[in-house]
Amino acid sequence: MSIESRISECYEQLSEIDQRLADVILGAPGQLAMQTATELAASAQVSKATATRFFQKLGYASYDDARETARAALVGGSPLYLQERGKKESGGALDELIEAHLHHEVTNLANTYRSLDRQVLADVVSHIASARRVVIVGYRHSHTIAMMIRRELIQVRGDVIVLPAPGDTLAEYIGDLDANDVAIVIGLRRRVPAISLAVTALAEAGVGTLYLSDVIAGKPARIARWVMRCHTNGLMLFDSVVGVSALVNLLCSLVAERLRETGSGHLQRVEVLHQRLQELE
Repeated sequence: MSIESRISECYEQLSEIDQRLADVILGAPGQLAMQTATELAASAQVSKATATRFFQKLGYASYDDARETARAALVGGSPLYLQERGKKESGGALDELIEAHLHHEVTNLANTYRSLDRQVLADVVSHIASARRVVIVGYRHSHTIAMMIRRELIQVRGDVIVLPAPGDTLAEYIGDLDANDVAIVIGLRRRVPAISLAVTALAEAGVGTLYLSDVIAGKPARIARWVMRCHTNGLMLFDSVVGVSALVNLLCSLVAERLRETGSGHLQRVEVLHQRLQELE
């Protein structure tokens, strides 16, 4: 159980002093990952012994045990634990925060490009361009990236779908995929268990799978044929996606170039149909 869940279960039974300590923790749980027991006690205006006993009441062996739980939640990307991020760098002033945010995003973008394996990129581009179909899997905020990839690729080639469609499950689709197809699986942090299961099933079906993730890629990175890692650590509450967006743009643009070189007329046919159907102004 998370720290906040443990506190919620017993909050009404806590003493007034313990409730004050609980309120401080719940107000900024991410601070727990960085504070000592003495610092936490001072911020709640209680004794260090009170703070230590408080976590023992919650079922932790020690304060350090609870702090490790908080650190895991922080590294895992829990927004609840990231609320205070950014204040230290900017001091809270808007102009300073904007400059710090810009610098942080540029750094993420640069580091994403620097870590890019050129051979992996070239191989992925070749396979996406020649695949019978391309399927894309992404849940939660990774679904937005999946839709972005489809939006780009569908302009230059056919048979590009995001899985699963509403009301469906993955099995209906994976059961019909094989080595002639390519899968792109997006697994940015706070991944759902379905990501690992999907990558495993795709690998067993012989589907060439690109796993697009953050630097802490997890188990799917050991299974997928290709892995691309993006630097996504954010300055503030939300993770940075500037590196992911740029990599998607680069990947899809290179696929478009490859298809143009091979004489694909998909883009031209689509543009003619746009005009005939009066779909765009």
